[in-house]
Amino acid sequence: MSDQASVPDQKPANQESIPDQKSPKAIRPSLFILFCIIIVVSIAMHLILRSDISGAAILYVGIPSVIAVLLLPFTATMSKQGWKSSFARLSMYSLIIMLASSAILFEGFLCVVMFMPIYFGVIFIVFLIKLAYEHNKSKSRLHLHVLPLLLFVAALEGISPELSFNRYNAVSATKVVNASIPEVKHNLIQPVELNQERHWFLSLFPMPYQMDAKALEEGDIHTIHYRYHRWFVTNTHEGYTKLKVAEVSDRSIRLEVLDDTSYLATYLNALGTEISMHPLDGGSTEVTLTIKYERLLDPAWYFDPMQKYATKLVGEYLIGVMMEGH
Repeated sequence: MSDQASVPDQKPANQESIPDQKSPKAIRPSLFILFCIIIVVSIAMHLILRSDISGAAILYVGIPSVIAVLLLPFTATMSKQGWKSSFARLSMYSLIIMLASSAILFEGFLCVVMFMPIYFGVIFIVFLIKLAYEHNKSKSRLHLHVLPLLLFVAALEGISPELSFNRYNAVSATKVVNASIPEVKHNLIQPVELNQERHWFLSLFPMPYQMDAKALEEGDIHTIHYRYHRWFVTNTHEGYTKLKVAEVSDRSIRLEVLDDTSYLATYLNALGTEISMHPLDGGSTEVTLTIKYERLLDPAWYFDPMQKYATKLVGEYLIGVMMEGH
């Protein structure tokens, strides 16, 4: 037998060092790490939501930052096809963690929808920081610490009054309705179907299914009933908002919120409303509805514009369906 035949076939050394990424042994550790991150994130979110800082930015900026930091080494080893593939995997695993932790904590679809933009925005910023560190050619890396420092500072907003911005807002909506002032007042206490066609953003929020309002005399109590299915058909939250007619004049009505157990109380503290009416020619009326509330969620740069926009849409919608005339 020749010497050539006696030599067994050998794989190149570089092939022996490459694991089969499609084998169960290569996938199983990835799923385990993902499972561990989900559990840790769920516990951390549970502790924050049950604390006095449940609406602070540590939940909406700090938690996504930690998730991204935990996932970056994991996704980097899973992908060797460049930054696009790495970011795609990072986004996919981040989405899995968010949906899984939301299900564990019984959070509703509305919370998930509102959380998504800032969640993936923070994930993307952390990913950009990683790319900047990897491709930095400068001898000094001092400038690379700016973004991480900004994320850290942003995550502290809301944990104390000193680290909070103004929370109190009064948002007004004005519309001309084809009704006189007496007709507007009469329409306010009539039964109305609020679940009508509305702006797409408002359609995300369940409307009241019942309103109890018998009169517009000072001291009267009006009750608005809400039913929110967190998971579309189940995990239901029942609540109400009680309003007191505090002041009534010829051209204005002021209501104060006495109690609010609705799902909206998680996002803002409703304080009351003011309705001012100015007669116009032809029997129509210019109605201005002002809604006063306290923002409960941070960071302000994200939730403040969102809540102001939603509140203005609500004001315009309510003037149309409750005061226009049925």
